[in-house]
Amino acid sequence: MADKKTETNPQIKFTEEELKSLKDLQAKYQQITLALGNLAVSKINLDNRESNLKQTLADTRTEEAKLAEDLNKKYGRGSLNVDTGEFTPIEETQTSSEESK
Repeated sequence: MADKKTETNPQIKFTEEELKSLKDLQAKYQQITLALGNLAVSKINLDNRESNLKQTLADTRTEEAKLAEDLNKKYGRGSLNVDTGEFTPIEETQTSSEESK
């Protein structure tokens, strides 16, 4: 019986072109993996940014409602021309007739 060390399969060498093709594929996989990782991080950052903007929007709406309430208490109901700063109060008779419509 022959010794197991002498019964090895002969080694086959790939050509330089074949090795280059395999290495190029490995490099492509690494680039794709890196790009996917970068994309995932970008999505996380974008989700965080969206969440922050939604919170800012909600805070702004709350601030707007509070300001409108304060101004209505001070001046009553009416309309404001923000360009001129002129406020035109709505007369109570108009308000009552509009509410009954």
